[in-house]
Amino acid sequence: MKRTRKPTEQPAKAMPSALGVVSWYVGALAARDSARMQALRSPTFALDFVHGDASEAHPLSAEETMQFWSAWFVAFPELDYQVTRTIAAPGVVVTQWILTGTNSGPLTPPVLERETGPLGRTIRLRGVSIYDVADGLIQREAAYLDLATLMVELGVEL
Repeated sequence: MKRTRKPTEQPAKAMPSALGVVSWYVGALAARDSARMQALRSPTFALDFVHGDASEAHPLSAEETMQFWSAWFVAFPELDYQVTRTIAAPGVVVTQWILTGTNSGPLTPPVLERETGPLGRTIRLRGVSIYDVADGLIQREAAYLDLATLMVELGVEL
């Protein structure tokens, strides 16, 4: 027997796919919209910069990630973020990306430990991000990037 929906019932909303969520997220990143990015992260979100393993740095929390991207967008107000390759499965999405921009604002914590700049230098940074997605939100991002190249391009001494 087919069940008919009562006029007062709302149809169930389909949960967005992991690929859909990450697509919205990288679109927000490309638009430098940190609030929209935050809305797509779980309250327990963690951003794990894999290069942090060398200094035993902990993954950034959702709040620390919001502070990081807000500071990054001030430091690089005109950046270009391009996803060059995507691999998706239920619950996980991998993106390969290129980020370019000129540092025309100060680099402040949590981007760098101490404030620097603006340095006026242009960067081209390649990386890979692995996103774990559940319940329509990004739970974790593991970001693999060449921090040494970034520092050389910026002219910052470690």
